[in-house]
Amino acid sequence: MVPGKFYRRAIRIAFGVAAALLLSVAAFELHFNLSSATSVHLLLITVIALKWGLPEASVVSLVSVGCLDYLFTQPLFRFYISDSHDWVALATFESVALVVSRLSTEVSRHAEDAEMHRMRLQRLYELSQKMLYLDFQKPMEAELAELIRATLPARGVALWTAYDLRLSRSGICDIAEEEIRAVFYAESNEDNPVDGVSHRTVRSGTRPIGVLVVQGHAADAASMNAVVSLVAVALERARSFTAQSGAEAARQSEQLRAAVLDALAHAFKSPLTVIQASSSGLLEMNSLAPNERRLVALIDRHATHLSEITTRLLRVAKFDSASLRPKRQAIDLAELVRESVVECGGQAVQPAVQIRLESEPMKAFADRHLLKMALLQLLDNAAKYGAADGSIVIDVHQDHFESRIDIHNDGSFLSPAERSRIFDRFYRAPGAEHRASGSGIGLSVVKHIVEAHHGRVWVASEPSQGTTFFLAIPTGRD
Repeated sequence: MVPGKFYRRAIRIAFGVAAALLLSVAAFELHFNLSSATSVHLLLITVIALKWGLPEASVVSLVSVGCLDYLFTQPLFRFYISDSHDWVALATFESVALVVSRLSTEVSRHAEDAEMHRMRLQRLYELSQKMLYLDFQKPMEAELAELIRATLPARGVALWTAYDLRLSRSGICDIAEEEIRAVFYAESNEDNPVDGVSHRTVRSGTRPIGVLVVQGHAADAASMNAVVSLVAVALERARSFTAQSGAEAARQSEQLRAAVLDALAHAFKSPLTVIQASSSGLLEMNSLAPNERRLVALIDRHATHLSEITTRLLRVAKFDSASLRPKRQAIDLAELVRESVVECGGQAVQPAVQIRLESEPMKAFADRHLLKMALLQLLDNAAKYGAADGSIVIDVHQDHFESRIDIHNDGSFLSPAERSRIFDRFYRAPGAEHRASGSGIGLSVVKHIVEAHHGRVWVASEPSQGTTFFLAIPTGRD
């Protein structure tokens, strides 16, 4: 027992004993009988039990029995009882006093527990209210950790989130980040009442999304679980807000860039048409010297290529898988792949291309023009970002439900973070601008085309094996 608490209890017992003695003397002077004196002492013991608890009431009850024996049972002024009825009366008094003391103590403890529970609920309610006012437009983990530390209260709080691998601390919390990550991967929940340390895995549903560590607190396990649930809700709300804000910003940015592309493409279209018509006219006149004819032919070829790119930009500026309506027809995938490889090889120097067919023929219902555009983009992407001395391997698979085209290139690698964004319009992986020119539009066009066919497109990448793009569409008409 703590020394201060022991002294306080000793003082209370001394005060109770003194009160019992004074009541006994007063009752004797007023000529109370045994029953009346017993009632007065029982009232005293009940008040002490309600006020201070069972230990104090038990000691005072024993003193009261002695006083009643000494002053109110025959023979008087002796600790001796001659009448058996007095024995029964005193035994009953002591039993009632102990039972009343015990019940009073239980009532007091339940009242204290109820008050503590009310206070915990009040703290959790205040915490939930304050979480509603967190600013989700900036990182809020540090502010959230400070709220938890002040609400519990606790010596220190650490909050680690798996979304951005960010660790935030508040107060004195000396746990290392490696320990927190171990808690996350083990998905453990532990409490150490001796040290007042708790760690919890924060979950969204059944999925772990972070870890909360609280040091130097007196909260129970139920309160800690409630706090962790509130933290999970706050983190998910912040993530949803960020995703929604990012989606809205991306939509507005996409609209602006699409408008710019549309304006530029129209601005380029007219002079390119003039250049192409002039070069074609000079070639048709057949009055040029051989060297001049070669130069004009070069101008004409590249003007035609620029015109095709401009036309593609005009089409891309209006591309949207929700409004795109493919004109489906029966096509041979093997033939379409070969045709795309030949056309792509005529535009630029390409690595060696190997086509592997599961079987022939491979019939599918799709928009030939759109699907060819997607294949050309994937082939161009593989050629630009693959190893210079590497190769491109195209595998074509088909079953009753799905037709799939896999395009693999050696040498390139996409990290998991890049893979999740590679199909976003205008996104380019860090460092890509130093390897090949591009606008970040092509793969988003591929995604729109495939989704318009109710298909799917994804990518796999390993540092030692290269990168593979997978394009899959339904085989049948639907």
